[in-house]
Amino acid sequence: MNTLLKPLSAAMAACMSVAVVAQSTEPGSETDPVYLFNEICYTQVPDVGKIQDMATRFAWNPMGGEDLERFTSIKEPSLLKGWDIRLENRIYRLGIVQSAPNDTFINSFPDLADATATSCTMVLDGQDDGQIIFDRMNTMVGKAPSSEKVEDGQLLTTTWSGGNDALKVFVFYKTDGLDRANLINVTIVARQ
Repeated sequence: MNTLLKPLSAAMAACMSVAVVAQSTEPGSETDPVYLFNEICYTQVPDVGKIQDMATRFAWNPMGGEDLERFTSIKEPSLLKGWDIRLENRIYRLGIVQSAPNDTFINSFPDLADATATSCTMVLDGQDDGQIIFDRMNTMVGKAPSSEKVEDGQLLTTTWSGGNDALKVFVFYKTDGLDRANLINVTIVARQ
């Protein structure tokens, strides 16, 4: 499933090349990226309809073109939408993708070959300390990661995984070399 995020890794590394001062946000505040991710993505996926309703209700700015295409490497996803979300002095990017599972996933989990992969990605602004966000992610997911700080281009990826025979859940968290939080993703592969 990590292949869904490869185009984003390069884009995020380029976008985050300017050093920014780490910003401390209170847990559960409207600018706490983990709180936002939980409310927008983690508790909603695979129901993308609720995410699209939020986008309309809160007047998020729709994204298109190359910016939107960076959310997936899949040539023809069944759904690809993205928005810029502005809160106070911060901007986050959000993308949702639905498609058939990729070949790597099907090789690992052949019983879910006919499932749908739904991914919700929140690109952060690089202002948050990586360790603080990591601790909040651990609390949100409720268990330790299955892998931590694996090199992925110029970013480091931490992954939580779980599920059962009917669905698989993957949560990805990316930081840069300066330990700034860059990206959070949840991907659920489930039969519809």
